[in-house]
Amino acid sequence: MPKRRPKPRAYHHGDLEHALIDAGLAIVERNGIEALSLRAVARRAKVSHTAPYHHFANKSELLAAVAAAGFDQMVEAIRKQSERVRADDPFDRLRAVGRGYVQFAMTRPLVFRLMFRPELTRPAEHPRLMEAEGRAFSTLMETMVAIQQSSCIRATDPRPPAAFAWSTVHGLAMLHIDEVFAETPLGQVRFDHLAAEIHETIISALRAHAWK
Repeated sequence: MPKRRPKPRAYHHGDLEHALIDAGLAIVERNGIEALSLRAVARRAKVSHTAPYHHFANKSELLAAVAAAGFDQMVEAIRKQSERVRADDPFDRLRAVGRGYVQFAMTRPLVFRLMFRPELTRPAEHPRLMEAEGRAFSTLMETMVAIQQSSCIRATDPRPPAAFAWSTVHGLAMLHIDEVFAETPLGQVRFDHLAAEIHETIISALRAHAWK
């Protein structure tokens, strides 16, 4: 008697979209951003090549959805770091935000690069991505507001110090994953030590600067 072929997996409402995004994340991590396409995620999710079009009108929408998932994964990495520090110390919380951000960039470098692709930095075109970016940025803003409210820094507007901390940590992460440090004497310094010192320098600068 011939063996019966296994029935194709049936996706319930909402399952297919998540499966396609997960497939997209896996493709980016394994083969890079250039390998990501609607056909590629369909193959990996084992659905027809037309199935992704029920959720994504084009590749740009797929890229934005995968990038949004990356931001949510970054938030989770920050949350795990935050669970290990004192909740009543806002500077410890800021260190945790920085560690989670850098750790995510180190462990998911290709997804991290996708999240900041120039073609995805037009928020009005990608509301899902804009919402995910907002959730990620709020982890920093909420911490900076807590620092401000604790009178640890002299700031009436938390946005400039937040921009300072974010741009510093983001630059650190990008220089590391692009292996630029290895081309300089900084390559001789263990990266975890370098990152820890950068975080302390940020905190020292926040304490010392008379933010407006």
